[in-house]
Amino acid sequence: MSLLGIAWRSIRQRLFTSGLTALSLALGVALVVATLVIGGVVRDAFASGQGLGYNLIVGAKGSPLQLVLNSVYLVSKPIENIPWSFYQAFLPAAARPEGTAGRYAGSIAQAVPICMGDYFRSFRVVGTSAAYFDGLTLGDGRPFAFATGRNFRDDEFFGGVLGATVAARLGLAVGDPFSPTHGADDGLVHDPFVVTGILARTDTPVDRGVYVNMEGFYLQEGHAKPLPAGGAGGDDRPSPDPPADPTADHDHAHDAAAAGVTQPAPLPFAQREVTAILVQTAAPGGMPPELLAMGLKTTINEGPDGQAAEPVREIRTLLDLFVRPLELLLLLVTTLVVIVSAIGILVSMVGSALERSRDVAVMRALGARRSHVLTAVLLEAILLAVGGGLAGWLLGHGIVAAIGPLITTNAGVSAGFLSSAPLGEALLVPLLVVLAILAALLPALAAYRTDVAKWL
Repeated sequence: MSLLGIAWRSIRQRLFTSGLTALSLALGVALVVATLVIGGVVRDAFASGQGLGYNLIVGAKGSPLQLVLNSVYLVSKPIENIPWSFYQAFLPAAARPEGTAGRYAGSIAQAVPICMGDYFRSFRVVGTSAAYFDGLTLGDGRPFAFATGRNFRDDEFFGGVLGATVAARLGLAVGDPFSPTHGADDGLVHDPFVVTGILARTDTPVDRGVYVNMEGFYLQEGHAKPLPAGGAGGDDRPSPDPPADPTADHDHAHDAAAAGVTQPAPLPFAQREVTAILVQTAAPGGMPPELLAMGLKTTINEGPDGQAAEPVREIRTLLDLFVRPLELLLLLVTTLVVIVSAIGILVSMVGSALERSRDVAVMRALGARRSHVLTAVLLEAILLAVGGGLAGWLLGHGIVAAIGPLITTNAGVSAGFLSSAPLGEALLVPLLVVLAILAALLPALAAYRTDVAKWL
């Protein structure tokens, strides 16, 4: 019989004890694998928001991290709203009623407003313009794609787009109506919007959003800013009504009128506010957009109207201060569990040392060398480690698959059985083998030194 066969037979003879030892090791490995994979998924979730077609977020003064969490990840509460006139300072002349460029327009390639405060079945509702999906891109520069349907048009006041996670969880399809609620899930129910498109999965926080035309958003009860007595409150436009959108689909408006559908009047500019502005700075002469972003950020932050935050910088701060230390702490705890499991191998094999002493003496009497005995004991420990490790690896990925839907809902990224942390998992098996060898070294040496004459 080969040494490997001898080791396997020894495990079978002590099946219950060996099984408990392998189980304890499997549980430790499962915790390590689950921690590594989930930690990687969390990092991916935050990293996915580092670049979604914009490099600055402009909002009310306050915490820049809160501004990023609310605007990018759709968590936390908005700080406060900023005036519509401040948003217009980012627009070019063609998009302003007076026909002159805004103060910051020369530094801007794209400025997309977002309005927040509503929910639809626990998902955040974001009021925005068609430019969110037509002008912005994913982090790698790819445009947004639609699994079904299309983006809403700016003249479709009650059109909406659903993120992939929202559509999958709620079972909505193109053409279905949905009614957001004000402030919370049990708040005032607003007028219905109609789904015009469902986004293809992006594995970013966008998947967890419900996006509606901000023109319809403004027309909901509780969204209009009260007009101060005696005027427009310093609005920079002469007319109380928004000008016609030059990009609107006039054929669509004509068809709606012919069908007897009355298009509601847009909310006057003086009663509008926005929660934040997603800004992509210009890149004149092929220079990196970050060059203009630094100066624009400083100018805005020194002014009285709002603040500008860099998503990448704030996300890195969040990762460095909170995510990575927590991940390291969890990894330390689970590593200690594996070490305790390795000690279990030691205890198990030391406990069976007396049982194997006679077997070792018989092997020696039959001509086995001391090195053969030593190798057989070490192979037994390695088999336990590899078997427990593989079972733990499968169990760990099973844990990730089981909580995958929860991770997808709250982090906006996919997590399943095939999710992995390649580097950490690749190092785990060699580490287990080393621990098993170290744990079995003492009983192996005891077997190596067994007195044949005493046990025979």
